[in-house]
Amino acid sequence: MRIARLADIGAGLVLAVAGCTGTGTGSNPGSAQASTDSVQTNVDSIPDERPDSVVSAPSDSLTLVQSLLPAPPGSPLDGDAAALAERAVFVPRTQRWFMTKPIDSVAGMDVGRIDGGVGTSESARGALERMLASRSPVAPGMVFLMHSRAGAVTTQVTHLRMSGRRILALLDARTSDSTEQAVPIEWRGAPAVPSRAVAAAECSPGDTAAISAAVSRYVAGPKEAISVLRGCFAGFRALLTIRPLEITSESIERVVLVRANGKTRGGRLRDLSYPLHELLSVTDVNGDGVHEIVVRSLRPAMETWAALRMTDSVTFTRFASGFTIEKR
Repeated sequence: MRIARLADIGAGLVLAVAGCTGTGTGSNPGSAQASTDSVQTNVDSIPDERPDSVVSAPSDSLTLVQSLLPAPPGSPLDGDAAALAERAVFVPRTQRWFMTKPIDSVAGMDVGRIDGGVGTSESARGALERMLASRSPVAPGMVFLMHSRAGAVTTQVTHLRMSGRRILALLDARTSDSTEQAVPIEWRGAPAVPSRAVAAAECSPGDTAAISAAVSRYVAGPKEAISVLRGCFAGFRALLTIRPLEITSESIERVVLVRANGKTRGGRLRDLSYPLHELLSVTDVNGDGVHEIVVRSLRPAMETWAALRMTDSVTFTRFASGFTIEKR
């Protein structure tokens, strides 16, 4: 009997400890305790929801494109052009999604890098042109489909150029909304496969007052930043990130999803090795009614603009190669 009693006490202690290990989704430690408590009481706790329960449209010939980027000519190189080719790294031919960002008032794609950079002399520029024409899988004349909030528009590569160590492909179109810092762009083969013609119905806005109240409960501390996006994310209508302003290899951000009824739960942004994010805009690239998100991804000495889509009901995963800026 004594042994049974000790077992009962041990089980009770295990339950008590388990009840104290939950992670709150309230504001930073500098915020008022009352605010933190109010956020915790609003955390969603649907026990039968699986993280992979998001519903998405089935793949078809319009959404699943198998086309590789064209094989580069691979013409022989010698001298300075051959030396540049040894230091050049291009996007793989299997890459379908890219990001565009305004470069000198036109849209540009990041398609590779040259370690060590390139000289500015006339001979160096000539060597670069020969190397790019021989080795780059993205070439002038190729047609891509740019996805902005206003919809999809075709655009064509005009020429390639360098920016620091990065190889850029400049386009003959720009985003229709000047507030969009970056948008995803898609290679759909040659000739291009058309995009989906009929988009899904708009999602209901939900309880806008409850959603706004839930968002307003999150307050940034003196060393934090908060960004918010409204959109259609399966059963959610808002997405927040709370991140430290100082970027280190140990930096951790909190991701919060807000349901149509104002209830919240934690989310995840799976974005390679980038731990921190600024949420920028939403778009629906495949017409399934679930928004993809455009983010500025941050890590020490580097930042990139990328696009993520929902891969389960609480997780966003990068699908568009980033437009990268190196700060070193």
